[in-house]
Amino acid sequence: MAEFFIPGQRAREALRRDIQMNTVRQGYIFEGNDGIGKKTVAREFAQMIFCSDKDKPCGKCHGCSMFKAGSHPDFFTLEQSPVKIEAVRDMNAELFVKPLISERKVFLIEHADEMNQESQNAFLKSFEEPPYYAVIILVTSSANKLLPTILSRGTRVSFTPFSQKEIEKFVCDKYSLTGARANFVARYSAGIVGRAIEICEDEEILEKRDSIINALAKLSHEKISILSVAEAMGATGRDTPTDADFYFDVFTSFFRDIAAMKAGGNIINTDYKDVIESFAANIRGSSARGVVDIASNTKSSMSANIKAKMKYDLWIINMLIKCWEEIYGTGNRS
Repeated sequence: MAEFFIPGQRAREALRRDIQMNTVRQGYIFEGNDGIGKKTVAREFAQMIFCSDKDKPCGKCHGCSMFKAGSHPDFFTLEQSPVKIEAVRDMNAELFVKPLISERKVFLIEHADEMNQESQNAFLKSFEEPPYYAVIILVTSSANKLLPTILSRGTRVSFTPFSQKEIEKFVCDKYSLTGARANFVARYSAGIVGRAIEICEDEEILEKRDSIINALAKLSHEKISILSVAEAMGATGRDTPTDADFYFDVFTSFFRDIAAMKAGGNIINTDYKDVIESFAANIRGSSARGVVDIASNTKSSMSANIKAKMKYDLWIINMLIKCWEEIYGTGNRS
C-alpha cells in the first residue's frame, strides 16, 4: 500500500505525476477533514485522466469538455449520503462494462465512510480486483470507518490543512478581504479551505459573529446582560438554528482568546483584539477556560439529548447563567 501525506496543493502535483509517469493506481482513498478539498481534487484528477492534452487538464479537449458539462459517459459518481447497498450493486455492475470513449473509467464514491458493513462487503471484491481500465476513488473524512481490507487495497492520499498564510492569501485574492478580517477567517477556518469559503460567501455570517462578540463585550455584573448574548446566539424561542454550531464556535473562540491572551499566546479574533484585551483585564484565565468547558459540554449535551426536545433557547440560557457565574461568582445575585 502506498501512502502520501500531502499538505494542500501537493495532492494535485502527486496525482499529476501518477498520470505523467503512467502509474495511475486502480484504487485511491482520499482522506481528510470535511471542506478540505478532497472532492474538488478527486474531480480534477478524473478530468486529468480523461484529458487528451499533454498539459492536463487542458479544459478544451473533447474529454475535458464532456467532463465539465457533466456528460462524460465513463465517469460515475455516488453522491448519496448514506450510500445505499443498491447503489453499490449498480456500480459493481457498471464497473465491468468497458469504457465508451476513453481508455479508462473513473468511479467516485463521495461519502465512502457512510457505507455500512453490508455495503462495504458488497463493494470489497470490486475494489480488490477491478478490471484493468477502472480507477476507483473513495472520499472519506473518517477512514477508520472503512474495513481494514479496503484500506489495505487503496493508495491513501491524506489531505492536511492549509497553512494560515495560504488561507489568508486565498481569501485576500478571491474575496478582497484585508487586514484583521482576512486574518480572522484564516485562523477560524483552521486550514480548511471549504470553511473559509463558507464564511466569505455567507453575507450574514460575519455580521452574526459581530453581534455575538459585541454582546459579550457588554456582559456585565448584571445578570440581565445575558439576554443580549442569548439573542445574538439565536435563542429567540424557536427551534435550534441551522448555524448553531457557528454560534458556539464564536462564543468559545472569544473566551479561548481571553485565556490565550493571558497566557501570552495568539488569538483568533484579531480584529477584536481591543475588546478581548479589555474583557481579559477583568476576568481570570481559569474562569475563561471554565467558560469554554461549559460551552463545550453544553454543545455535546445538546447533541446527545436531541431526542429530549429541550428547546434551544433553554439550553443557551442555562449555559449562559453557568458561564456568568463562572465569571462573576455564584454570590453575585444582581
